[in-house]
Formats: sequence, structure tokens, C-alpha cells
Amino acid sequence: MPELPEVESFKRYFDKTSLHQKIKKVRLSAPDMLFYTQEKDVLDNLEGNIFVETRRHGKFFFALLKKNGALLLHFGMTGKFLYYTPDKKSHRSFALLVEFENGNCLAFQDSRRLGMIGWVRDVDEFIQRQGYGADALKISEKDFVAVVHKRKTAIKTVLMNQRVVAGVGNEFSDEILFQARIHPESTANVLTAAQLKTIYGHMKTILKEAVKQNADRDKLRQYFFLENRRADLKCPEGCRGFTEFKTIGGRSAYFCPSCQKRYA
Repeated sequence: MPELPEVESFKRYFDKTSLHQKIKKVRLSAPDMLFYTQEKDVLDNLEGNIFVETRRHGKFFFALLKKNGALLLHFGMTGKFLYYTPDKKSHRSFALLVEFENGNCLAFQDSRRLGMIGWVRDVDEFIQRQGYGADALKISEKDFVAVVHKRKTAIKTVLMNQRVVAGVGNEFSDEILFQARIHPESTANVLTAAQLKTIYGHMKTILKEAVKQNADRDKLRQYFFLENRRADLKCPEGCRGFTEFKTIGGRSAYFCPSCQKRYA
């Protein structure tokens, strides 16, 4: 699933390909993906308009229009962009297709259709109304410690709760906790401020490096659980332990019980 670094990569791709071009036509082939929006809102507000800048908040992407709000996208499990020049032989699948007056197209593709498409009048108002937490790369250490320490659930579940901190998903939460040497089932409000600061530091370091590397996993091999999501692997930290798998809060978790201590 695309997490914060992947969405930031999609944002940069969009910035390079699709800004400052007049939109000729918009096609929607996945109305089931509409999020608090009518199809008419998307078509009427995009056609004839221009994308002028983009924003990312957590896993949400916003393409701001010259007038009348912004296009909202969430990439779900398989969402991605494809910018191309069509020809007679080309056939591109899409959930949403933006045709520009210059003849080029931007396709928002999502084979599993678990993402979201919408139009919002005001980005900040949308984020506040939906109750999303601060972006994982923008939240301060003080605010992170305060908001996480209030939670009485497993720290992995808390890190993935987009209403606590926005942008961290399954894979990156495992790696963050592995680097912090904290068991994913540890109860968040039991952890000390020092431990939460350690988690915060690793979250910032890992996400920033992933963004720097354009979310290319081949360039992130120093992070064990971003590449090795399997049980019964020897832990690379020399603790003589082996990785385990467990479902926590309905989500898969990989960890080393030998060097990741559980605090309950």
C-alpha cells in the first residue's frame, strides 16, 4: 500500500508532468471510488480549469485548481499516475482520466479500486472536518509525544491511526518500531516520553530517507522490514532472535521479539 513516501513520489511526478496545463476533458470510470463527492462536482470543477500546485497530507494528495478548490486522491492499495501522449494503438486503463488541451493525458490508475477520488472546496477545512492528525513529517516531537501518550492501544495501531498522525502505514510502522526496539503490541500510554521520542526520531529519519530515495525500496535496503516481511528470518541485529508475524489490530505485523521489548 502506498504510504507517505510513495504519495510524496506521486506528488513530485504530478508536479513535473501536469501543472499549468488547461484541462480539456475529464473522464471518470470508477464512480464507486468517489469520496464525499458527486461525479458532477469533479467534472464541472476540473474541465476548463488548470492545476496550479499540489499538496500532500499523510496519504492524501491534493491538486489545487486555479479556481474552485482541489482534486482529492487517495491511492488505496494500487493507485498510481501515468502521464502519456495517446495514439491510435494506445489503450490505458484508468479510474480517472484528465485530458489536457496540449493533447497529453494524465491517468489515475487503480486496478483494485480501493482508492478515493473527490473534489474539495478547501483542503484545510477537509482535513479538519475528517479529523486527520498532523502529517508525520510535519508534527513536532512535543505534539507527537502528547497525542500518542493518550492512547491505550498497541503502539503499532496508534502509529497507523491516521487521526493520530497521518502518513504511516503497515510496512513503515514495522520498521520504525524495529529501529526503536519497541514491540508492536506495547501499549502506547505505558511507554515513557523518552521511548516515544525515540520512536518519533526513527519515524522522521526513515520517512525522510524514503522520500529522498523516491520510495525506491532497492535504495532502502538498510531497513530490514521494508525488504524482508517474513517470519522465521534471523534478526540482523545479532540478538540471535528470529522474526515473527502477528495480527495486531487487524493488521499484519512483523517484528523480532528478542530485541523488541514489549511494554504492557
